[in-house]
Amino acid sequence: SLYAADFDPQHHADLFRWTDADPKYGGPPSGFVPDGDTGGTGYQLVHPQPLAFSGALMAEVIQSPETSLLPVDQGGLLGMVARAGAGDSVLVQQLYERMHWGSSSDTPQTAPNLRLDAYIAAARRGAQVRILLDAYFDGGENAETVAYISQLAQDEGLDMRALLGNPTGRGIHNKMILVQAGGQQWVHLGSINGSEASSKANRELAIQVQSDAVYDYLAAAFEADWANSGGVR
Repeated sequence: SLYAADFDPQHHADLFRWTDADPKYGGPPSGFVPDGDTGGTGYQLVHPQPLAFSGALMAEVIQSPETSLLPVDQGGLLGMVARAGAGDSVLVQQLYERMHWGSSSDTPQTAPNLRLDAYIAAARRGAQVRILLDAYFDGGENAETVAYISQLAQDEGLDMRALLGNPTGRGIHNKMILVQAGGQQWVHLGSINGSEASSKANRELAIQVQSDAVYDYLAAAFEADWANSGGVR
């Protein structure tokens, strides 16, 4: 299994048994008491109850670094987004989505973020694309992406908008892409961020499902967060 292959101390030197005495990863300091005061921001819940339903659905498990960037004809996130064309929609909510990959001296042309390129390509095919990125934890990279997308949409006349947001008051930590295409609704959920390392180096997991119920449930939350971030659809 995937877990057994990763949890293999004979081949992975960075795996070691946890002990309370470890100076870096050990137990908390003497007298430590966790802070039980979480505060609150007044965020209005979109769904007070979790989604529950039964029935068969089509699902695909995606793992980084092996399958998160599969060619569009083989499935994966890029294949899901490639379904979207004229009259369809792509909704993206991410902790971050880099303007480009590679080094700081690279550009979207020299080292493109393949995920971001897929969203842009969908907009160029006529899909409506909305990208909501975190403002709370952002160190400026998300702001660069939003500016890049906004300028590109203006220059090319695309129905594509990007925003920084902090709808809950404690940041966006979601990794979610929703696609409505050809009468079908698809959902991508998992741990994969928009960096090159997340797709090519880290162990990350996501699941993609074709489900109207799951899509509608999550799209309602996206729409609320988009509106709370100042977005107009």
